[in-house]
Amino acid sequence: MRYIKWIVTGIILTLSLAVVSYNYYVQQEYAKELIRFHIIANSNTIEDQILKLRVRDAVVTEMKERFADIDNKEEALIVTRESFDDIKKIAQEQVTKAGKDYKVEVMLGDYLFPTKTYGDITLPAGRYRALRVVIGEGRGHNWWCVLFPPLCFVNGVDKLPDGQQPKGVKVFEKDDVQFRLRSLEIFN
Repeated sequence: MRYIKWIVTGIILTLSLAVVSYNYYVQQEYAKELIRFHIIANSNTIEDQILKLRVRDAVVTEMKERFADIDNKEEALIVTRESFDDIKKIAQEQVTKAGKDYKVEVMLGDYLFPTKTYGDITLPAGRYRALRVVIGEGRGHNWWCVLFPPLCFVNGVDKLPDGQQPKGVKVFEKDDVQFRLRSLEIFN
């Protein structure tokens, strides 16, 4: 009877470690493929939160065109870096239009994010490469999405031309839209 308890305990510990390891692996796979977009408001006042959303809308509108034909993270990082000055200018224009004198910082780095769900897509908590726009003191509630692949953009997913096959392994599908990860192709 004693050995059975040890065996059951060992199985439970092994399964627990497997689940934790798998979750870590999945987060790392997501992190390899994604660039997140993060805007942090000056404060939590209604005025500053509205300003954050105006900055979001202006930057997303500009970046939508730039990301239209990008199909890999490396290209997306190049476009992101090349767009820093424009993003800062667009954000600063929105701040000025709102009658504020907040400074705007734009940076690209690896940042810790909590678990976040976008419709049926759930990204596990962890470190992700992200374009970050900080308005003023950056002490307010923030907004984030996925810049690449372009989940921030309403029409960021197009149908493939006839005969062309999608790249990557399908992770899930909803309403005829597939979310795929190329890095998982090695397991297919």
